[in-house]
Amino acid sequence: MIRFNQTSRRCRRSAPPALMLALLVAGHAAAGTDIAAWTLDEQRGSQATEAVSGRHDPVHFVFDHARFKPDSDPLWRPPTACIRGGCLLFDGYSTDITAPGLTDAQAGAGWTLSAWVAPHAFEWGDGGQYSAFLSQFDEATKSGFAFGMYRFGTWGIKLGFGDAVFDLRVSDRKLPKDAWSHVAATYDPRGRVVRLYLNGEQVANGTGPASGVFSLPPQALTIGRYSQPRLVAGVFQLNTFLGLMDEVRVDAGAATGEGIARRVRADLAAHGGKAPALTQADVTIARATFAGDRHRPQYHALPDSGWMNEPHAPFYQDGRYHLFFQKNPFGPFWHQIHWGHWVSPDMVHWRELPIALAPEDGTLAPDGIWSGSATHAKDGTPLLFFTAGNDKAPSPERVGLARPFDPADPDLRRWTPYPLPVTEPPPGPGHTRDFRDPFVFRDDAGDRWFELVGSRVPGGSGVAFVHESSDLVHWRYRGPLFTLDAQRHPGFESTFELPVLLPIGKGSDGRPRHVFLTDVKAQVYYWIGVFDSATARFTPDSDAPRVFDLGDHHFSGPSGFVDPRTGRTIVFSIAQGERSAQDDWASGWAHNAGLPVTLAIGPDDDLRLAPIDEVERLRQQLLLDVADATPAAAAARLAGIEGDLLEVELELAPASGSGARRGLVVRRTPDDAEHTDLVVDAARRRFEVDRTHTTLDAGARSHGVQGGPFDLRGEHLRLRVFLDRSMVEAYLNDRKSITSRMYPSRPDATGLGLIAAPADRVVRLRVWRMGALDGKPVVPAQR
Repeated sequence: MIRFNQTSRRCRRSAPPALMLALLVAGHAAAGTDIAAWTLDEQRGSQATEAVSGRHDPVHFVFDHARFKPDSDPLWRPPTACIRGGCLLFDGYSTDITAPGLTDAQAGAGWTLSAWVAPHAFEWGDGGQYSAFLSQFDEATKSGFAFGMYRFGTWGIKLGFGDAVFDLRVSDRKLPKDAWSHVAATYDPRGRVVRLYLNGEQVANGTGPASGVFSLPPQALTIGRYSQPRLVAGVFQLNTFLGLMDEVRVDAGAATGEGIARRVRADLAAHGGKAPALTQADVTIARATFAGDRHRPQYHALPDSGWMNEPHAPFYQDGRYHLFFQKNPFGPFWHQIHWGHWVSPDMVHWRELPIALAPEDGTLAPDGIWSGSATHAKDGTPLLFFTAGNDKAPSPERVGLARPFDPADPDLRRWTPYPLPVTEPPPGPGHTRDFRDPFVFRDDAGDRWFELVGSRVPGGSGVAFVHESSDLVHWRYRGPLFTLDAQRHPGFESTFELPVLLPIGKGSDGRPRHVFLTDVKAQVYYWIGVFDSATARFTPDSDAPRVFDLGDHHFSGPSGFVDPRTGRTIVFSIAQGERSAQDDWASGWAHNAGLPVTLAIGPDDDLRLAPIDEVERLRQQLLLDVADATPAAAAARLAGIEGDLLEVELELAPASGSGARRGLVVRRTPDDAEHTDLVVDAARRRFEVDRTHTTLDAGARSHGVQGGPFDLRGEHLRLRVFLDRSMVEAYLNDRKSITSRMYPSRPDATGLGLIAAPADRVVRLRVWRMGALDGKPVVPAQR
């Protein structure tokens, strides 16, 4: 299919006489004369040589002048991955090349634009604009051109004629992901003919409008980005190419099809006539790119680059744990959601795989693949359930299903979506369009499955709708899991996102208990109660919601499963980054996962939680081990320990009757100008993280005090703290946790301290240096 799009202006203008003369004279010029060419063979540096003039054009990249890490070059790729010489990976948000704009005199005889491109993912097409290969376009004057890629691999070119914009788009010969394609566009002013070529073959042609004149605006030529991109948060430029590019050319005159085909053959001659196959490393940004980032976590799960939100859909298959996550491959901002994919042998050492699910044309989810879960069919096949986003559907949020493309693949890299929705919002009045984050689990009897879907009831509260199935494809609506009186609990009228229901053992009355967790406005709450599979209803032991993590909107997006290897109930989470859009832009990454946490019910019928035992495998070196010491002696030993990748374990016997504050100081400078305190306040019965002095950077958001109620009940204080650059996770007596962020401004904010009363007793104090989640050596943070 070829798409033509033409928009008109009421005021028409005629071509300047000089330009008309140039067009007449230039019409006889031969095609193929070089105007500009960028071979992208540099391999290093922040400039691209324009071969015709010898000019060095700037290659913009976020780490040309890095803020949080050492400077590093744009993402040049070696000849083995490229068409000729080297090539360049555009990161989808910060990378472009700017060059002096082409002139009407250069383009008067027509022109040919061409490039080798290998897109990694497809943008949403914001504003109806291309993710440009080459662009010199002005929307106000409707002048110039934008040659690039649109949604789902469609591609084309638009030209401005002053009176109108002519848009020629190809949708039946889409560009493949992660594979080289040669694209070319020609314009012949004699007949206003526009042609598009793919791999040397003409795939589209059209004629521009009869009125108006094609002209070029007096602005820069941009490689890798549309000239006037749409913005997110006033910072992130959309309409930006993500993928590899090589041999970018602008030639005078409209080249013939045979001329373009000859060029393609010549480019491929060194490869035996076939473009080189690309590896995952060729088309993605390596973790090493972020080496030395003083805030980027090293042993918490996070993507190789870019933006993530909640991890979800954990399952175990053939010796590997799988975990998926919301991912924007175009950069560290919320947009165009895909499913990223990790695998691990132990849930702490993770390896990122290619994107598992992406928005696709003609499917349930052209506008986003939102969160979901995983389960196994009766034959043991793992299945994914996801929120299918379709902005044009009557129900824009439905539940989709995906199966492994190749069940024999140990990594299960590719997934095939089922063509129809498996569940949709319940019929009838009183429901909203919110219907997302399916959580599917198998009944204890093993012959049926239940599905929870987060929603809300207008005038009521958030809710999790329950469906039931015996085959995982056909589902029967069973009603709400339970209802909440929103008037008694203000703030809970919002959608229950990421609903999770998991077994946690037997209560003190001998009955099995489940915990229901949900995210409400980026804060996780929980209820403990009894789930009746016969009625598909959950009865909470107490109506009042309880905060799961006391870090105040850092721990969010829960998901979980019962580990089939150990029988443990395990929960995953997103650790929110709490940064400004500008800081996210400068970092190149945003958010990470929390440590996996085991859940069980305690003798008081409340939750017990702790990081999974496998976290101990991240320990590299025991730096300190103090036993049975006074606080003064332990503090003196602790003062000699530094680091920002640590686990600290403290057991303290409080002095009887003392209402003192007790805990640990972390990320401390020698002069105490910056420090973060994790404290149990016995007098106020609170567990808190005090970030009042965490950073001297006035623009950072890691300030204030966060926490909640906690009573030691006469127990020893048992505190485990995990420091991972900007991350801090603290677990107190297996009863409460605090997840938070720290962005110290000073490189020497690596010290530790002890908070205790003089009469207290340090039962045990240990500190370990921790390793990276990929098992590779950690590059020290920038100092």
